[in-house]
Amino acid sequence: TETPSSSQIPSADLYVLSDVFESQFVAAGAALITQWALAQGSRVWVFAQSDRAQRERYLSDLQQLLTGTKETLKWTDPISGPPLHSSLWLCNIDETCVNYS
Repeated sequence: TETPSSSQIPSADLYVLSDVFESQFVAAGAALITQWALAQGSRVWVFAQSDRAQRERYLSDLQQLLTGTKETLKWTDPISGPPLHSSLWLCNIDETCVNYS
């Protein structure tokens, strides 16, 4: 069997992940895809509400996959926008503050 690798995802400048934390398996897969995308030089923006059950599982799995980084992964406010010197943006979404009109 073939081992999954970053060559199995298409090249892109930016990957956007949103609401991908519905199960532990999806969170683990999203962490792996995030690591692959970062390894190929892509930017990754991840949007998630604080009440998503597996959101911290994703963060923990991603921190383990990014073994060479000294950066502490944490969710940030959307007002701050994506970080200037990082390819990864973990954006905390508060759905109660979203204006849908």
